[in-house]
Amino acid sequence: MDLNNIKDQVSNLTLYDLKAGVRKVQNGMDPQFPNGRSLAKQCALAVMNYTEMESKVREATNNEPWGASSTLMQEIANATHS
Repeated sequence: MDLNNIKDQVSNLTLYDLKAGVRKVQNGMDPQFPNGRSLAKQCALAVMNYTEMESKVREATNNEPWGASSTLMQEIANATHS
């Protein structure tokens, strides 16, 4: 596949196409991305341009049922007092 072909395909994507693709990866439905949820998180953090500490706080306060690790909480606490 050459670059012009890729450019043509990308230029025809709509916002709906992009959202559907991201949701597919997030939900683990795309076999090309078995770790889709982690990949989607990393992409979102990069796109939103969060600082390292903001990323850690977001990770610690997410809706995952197991909560944040003690290491992560300690890093946030140490940064709070510096």
